[in-house]
Amino acid sequence: MENTLYIALSRQTSLWRQLDMVANNLANVNTTAYKGVQPHFTEYVSKSKTDEKLLDDRLSFVHDFGIVRNFTEGAFSATDNPFDLAIHGDSYFVIDTPEGVRYTRNGQFKINDDGMLVTNENNPVLDDRDNPIFIAPEETEFNVTRDGTIVTENGPVATLQTVEFADRQKLRATHSGLYRNTDDNAVTAVRPNVEQGMIESSNVNAVVEMSQMIKLQRAYENVQMMIDTEHSRRQNAMQVYAKTSG
Repeated sequence: MENTLYIALSRQTSLWRQLDMVANNLANVNTTAYKGVQPHFTEYVSKSKTDEKLLDDRLSFVHDFGIVRNFTEGAFSATDNPFDLAIHGDSYFVIDTPEGVRYTRNGQFKINDDGMLVTNENNPVLDDRDNPIFIAPEETEFNVTRDGTIVTENGPVATLQTVEFADRQKLRATHSGLYRNTDDNAVTAVRPNVEQGMIESSNVNAVVEMSQMIKLQRAYENVQMMIDTEHSRRQNAMQVYAKTSG
């Protein structure tokens, strides 16, 4: 008799986690280069432990197996800041962090007090030789060509390192728009298609996410109503059984 409740609870649990993902997407609708997420569902089949086998001896549960990230390119917005860089296609900038090498499409960079090109969290941006990029104090011009070459009034300084991955779903988001690569995910160095003075917007559609949230809330409430109804049915059944057996 508890099988109905177990299955309903599995659905309700997955809906709750899906609501969390939608809420997180909405919270990052204005986050530079943010990529929306959604759950990946699968069916979990378990053998029934009861003796009731009128139809089948298997139970089918809802199981949110993992997270699928939407890596579609977001819209580009002009900032007129020469240190803001957006990158077309599937490429990522390479960043050196205290936790190791990380990857990002958030190209909101700056020059720190040491003349180093860094992220907003002061992590160095790496060139195609795995070195930090420095701009001399007397250099006032900062230009980036389409292929990622950084040029000042004194000529080329460095070339941005950009990479692509065999399977982007194996990337793991960490913080501040950074991703960690898994060991079995191949990395390929590529020439980028960079636009200077631009940033990539989040690819989250707020209207779609709000509609999805309303849909999920209604589904959650419907499952709760079913659970309450089943609970009442079981209580009534036990009361009737108690009266007849007495």
